[in-house]
Amino acid sequence: MPSLDQILRERRRAARRVPTAAQEVARFNRARDAEIARRARTTTTRDPDRTPVAAPAPVPFSQTEAGLRFAAKTQRDLLTVQRENAAALARKKQADDLILLAADQKFEAAQLQKRLDDEAKVRAEERERARKANINQLRIERQGTFSTLMKSGDQARAVMFALGFGPENDIFDVRARALGTTVRELKGAQALRTTTQEALSRVLDRQVTIGREGVRGLGAAVKSARSFIQGGADVRTLLTSAFGLGSLRAGERPGISAARLAELTSEVTPVGLL
Repeated sequence: MPSLDQILRERRRAARRVPTAAQEVARFNRARDAEIARRARTTTTRDPDRTPVAAPAPVPFSQTEAGLRFAAKTQRDLLTVQRENAAALARKKQADDLILLAADQKFEAAQLQKRLDDEAKVRAEERERARKANINQLRIERQGTFSTLMKSGDQARAVMFALGFGPENDIFDVRARALGTTVRELKGAQALRTTTQEALSRVLDRQVTIGREGVRGLGAAVKSARSFIQGGADVRTLLTSAFGLGSLRAGERPGISAARLAELTSEVTPVGLL
């Protein structure tokens, strides 16, 4: 594709090559006058016995019928050439204008696309900053929920939550997925699970585990009445949390309320069944 400078140089060069009508007529007149002068010099006759007598001046060629036809034809040819040159120059100018227009449109389209890309990049960066801020806020809220569960004495449920299990955690899991991330274990979750499992196993004298399905291995609440009655406040709080959570595993019992646990315990303790 020619550049703008090349197009302008071509236009100036083409303009210099096209002769005007006045230039062509002047050139024709000069040629005619030169021919008349040449003929005048060669037609002078000399008589040896007489003084030289100049021959009659010839009729100018431009005034003869042939000269007039020649001048008319020359003028027509000149006009034809001028029209053809003008048409060619117009076509060249139109083609150059189209090239320039296409270049301008391409440049404008590139500028527009660059602006759109820059705006899209800025919006993407803003969305990413907002997403990261929301993820950070989600982590803060999740840590706060864990702290609230621990302070309330619901340690078994706090362990489940810290591991990423349980209905309390599902709310955060939905929010995390909407932000393009997942809920992870809280720091120290595995150590807390181990400590809680060991405490429950020791109090109930059976193997107790905490996992996705809840607290497994608790057995029936009435069988734990003696441990509930004889244990201190910490033991009762721990057992209330564990039995309140229960287990969803087949063959095991789901969670019961603290009031129901106390009721079951009081029913069997006075008669000495345990």
